Amino acid sequence: MILHVLPLLVFTTFAGFAAGAYAVDAVCGNGREAKTPWLFPLVCVVLLGIGLCGTLAHLGQPLRFMNGMANPASGISQESYWAIALGIVIVVDLVISWRGGKTVRAVRWVGGAVAVGFMVVTGLAYFDCLGLVAWRGAATLPVFILGDVALGAGLCAVLAKADDWAAGLLAPATVAAQVAWGVAIGAYGLYLVRSGLDATGLLAAAFVLGPVCASGVAAAARCGKLAGKTAAVAVLVLAFASVAVARYAFFAMGVGA
Repeated sequence: MILHVLPLLVFTTFAGFAAGAYAVDAVCGNGREAKTPWLFPLVCVVLLGIGLCGTLAHLGQPLRFMNGMANPASGISQESYWAIALGIVIVVDLVISWRGGKTVRAVRWVGGAVAVGFMVVTGLAYFDCLGLVAWRGAATLPVFILGDVALGAGLCAVLAKADDWAAGLLAPATVAAQVAWGVAIGAYGLYLVRSGLDATGLLAAAFVLGPVCASGVAAAARCGKLAGKTAAVAVLVLAFASVAVARYAFFAMGVGA
């Protein structure tokens, strides 16, 4: 089961990682380290590349990826189009940051808008899978969007200055993202129970790791109880674990059904 869902897990988690980071960065302002503004888009393009490798592994052969893109109505085509668009924006951001030594706000806003589009399309791609009850609930879209945002907030925190993250907008934004992510986890768990399915153990673990622990660490950093960088790394690790566990449950329930 793990090997069967691993490519889907890799694609949605790592590509969503990059998308969520750009969405958070566009809303929260410049949380990037001033001396290395190129590091943020560099990390994001690597994450997106890892995610696309997951797509290739899922299809089995690269040629199937090209065939899949030939059908604009299919979920995989739409995911691919938006992923490519996001990748182009990230590369543009990387080049500008590398050559100019600073970021361009308009590029970051465009990146945030494209990132949101990618997250929405990804959620809809699974919601539209007819016959898979576990994926047809109203919570499917929030599970992807809010999970990506929770991941993105953690990455922004790690790449920002310690003071910018703990004392600025990123810390409360991280808490808010984790709380919203917790609501999505709970809603999806209730939907599964009502549908006669059960992933309570995995979803409970995801809830504790992210909405409880990660938000608690962010709140502690905001209050000055934890060092900024240490707290940021802890938030990122906890958020990643939370999203990975929840999405494994999501895919396992769908494929197993």
